[in-house]
Amino acid sequence: MMKINNIYSEIISKENLYHSAYMASRGRRYRDSTANFNFFLEEEIDRLHKELLTKTYRHGKYRLFKIYDPKERSIAAAPFKDRVVHHAVHDVIEPIIDKTFIYDSYACRKDKGTHKAVDRAQGFLRANKFCFHGDIKQYFPSINHRIVKRILRIRIEDQDALWLLDEIIDSAVSLPGCLQVGKEAADSDNRIGLPIGNLTSQFFANLYLNELDYFIKFDLRIRYYLRYMDDFLIFSNEKIILVEVKERISKFLNVSLELRLHKDKSQIYSRSDGIKFLGFRLFPEYRRLASDNVRRFKKQLNRFDCLFANGKITKAAVRDSLCCWVAHSKYANTATLRRNIFKGLVKKKSSIGYLALNLLTN
Repeated sequence: MMKINNIYSEIISKENLYHSAYMASRGRRYRDSTANFNFFLEEEIDRLHKELLTKTYRHGKYRLFKIYDPKERSIAAAPFKDRVVHHAVHDVIEPIIDKTFIYDSYACRKDKGTHKAVDRAQGFLRANKFCFHGDIKQYFPSINHRIVKRILRIRIEDQDALWLLDEIIDSAVSLPGCLQVGKEAADSDNRIGLPIGNLTSQFFANLYLNELDYFIKFDLRIRYYLRYMDDFLIFSNEKIILVEVKERISKFLNVSLELRLHKDKSQIYSRSDGIKFLGFRLFPEYRRLASDNVRRFKKQLNRFDCLFANGKITKAAVRDSLCCWVAHSKYANTATLRRNIFKGLVKKKSSIGYLALNLLTN
């Protein structure tokens, strides 16, 4: 494999930095840090370009907060200037490395995504009686800095680009969940954990498990395999094969990537019971929304009802959210479910009931 070289100048070019600032601003244009950066855009880009050119750039401190849907997660938000750098790095390097990924890796990739992964999984399910559903325990907090840097160096030769990638990876050292795992506490390479929320973290995480993809496809020679970030499926008509594969994967993860399978979530299932994957329960000829997905939506409806009744959310915002859920739910057999939920809102005289009813009739 030919290594990537001479890309740093493209990463730090002003043209790329301007484009990255635009990309990082999407959906955040009126937040203070974004607005301030864009108000002095030319000066900020000139300053950032100089810092990157002279290697005086240092990543800023993260702002930490938690989200609770669908489960509690700690999110680390980088300063806006650093998000510009994340985009600048990602938008140059990712398209090159993406070409080395296997076809059936679906997370954070152009022309892939959740729904295509679900379609592919259901096709595999039709051809097989059993499925091993693998899940990595505490994936992002468990990514080893030393290993991800080694993987990057297998593919990238440009030392300047590697310096910047190391700076981004090492920025996680200050986070509470970034643990020291080696003997040398001062050595940032003996750390684990990447911040959820960085564009670059998603890329590093996908690249990290590309090692698993290659092991499964080329060492184990598994035909029916797909992965969406740390959630992966392997299909077979022989349950005993999946039992053996599970053991070999567990050993590979432990030894090569210092990761662990989630014992409760990593199980072998019969297709007659359905396979829960990415918010759906899949059967050979139909699919349902997972029950926890439906519960979250009902909870969200109650919240919208309260906010709309008190004038704290607009009709357009409610309609947009409802349309997004309806569009997503249509990837499953949910006509009756949607009708029952929305007619239930009308029945109880919900303030958003008429909006929901309008979606049923259109």
